[in-house]
Amino acid sequence: MHHHHAEELNFELPNGTVAALAWGPKDAQPILAVHGWLDNAASFIPIAPYLKDFRLIAIDLLGHGLSTHFKTGTYFHFIDYVADIVNIMNLCNWERCALLGHSLGAGISSIVAGIIPERISALGLIDGIGPITVNEQQMPDMMSKSIAEYAHLPDKKLTRYANQEEAIQARLTASKMARTSVELLVSRGLRAEHDGFSWCTDPRLLCKPLAMFTESQIAPFLTRISSKTCLLRPSPGWPFDEKIFMARINYLQNIEVHRIKGDHHIHMDTPEVVGPLMNEFYSRALTG
Repeated sequence: MHHHHAEELNFELPNGTVAALAWGPKDAQPILAVHGWLDNAASFIPIAPYLKDFRLIAIDLLGHGLSTHFKTGTYFHFIDYVADIVNIMNLCNWERCALLGHSLGAGISSIVAGIIPERISALGLIDGIGPITVNEQQMPDMMSKSIAEYAHLPDKKLTRYANQEEAIQARLTASKMARTSVELLVSRGLRAEHDGFSWCTDPRLLCKPLAMFTESQIAPFLTRISSKTCLLRPSPGWPFDEKIFMARINYLQNIEVHRIKGDHHIHMDTPEVVGPLMNEFYSRALTG
């Protein structure tokens, strides 16, 4: 698989090492790319060639890909990822940078853009805007289930696959996406064990979260986003509630929405559509 000469980078954060793939000139405008739940930095390999005039850095979120896993006995929270992104920007000494997020990564990027709007130069979102929320009535039950699931983690064994092909088939069954896309994610998301292969995913990611935002809590973040924003909504993509999705879009001052035919991983499945679109957006948003 030709990876267009990606550089492998590591960012040392207080809570772990974040691994990344990077492309493009070091002095070009930075775009920080954040993948979806259970994916990894390879998510952005297909569209990297289309963004060659930028410094594209795609990270493995903690617990994914080649990044550090969480410490045993700790809970994982969505907002930890938000802090990680800000910390990476500070580590890189970026006064401003552009964000590109897919799915969970789009949720993280939206919140970051609402916390430090003056530091985000452009916001690219692929099939997601803001995080998944919970109704406050469901919170007590969710917390109780989460604590139980975390308590049972030590007994949980990650599925072992005899070979990479088995892992590819399992992921194809779980997600509607092109085989080539799955192969890329598997190439960075599988760990060789003595008795085969297993995902190098932190099992905590499969637990219910202890806490989540409610819909009314994310409104203040979304309304503070000031950068130009481009949202790609594939159809049939992720099964969002259209009313909530539209309400979130309407919180943003400066957003363009492109509805295109395709599945949730549209940036991997049809990079020839998504790549030029994103390049055109960033070229426009980041000049002048």
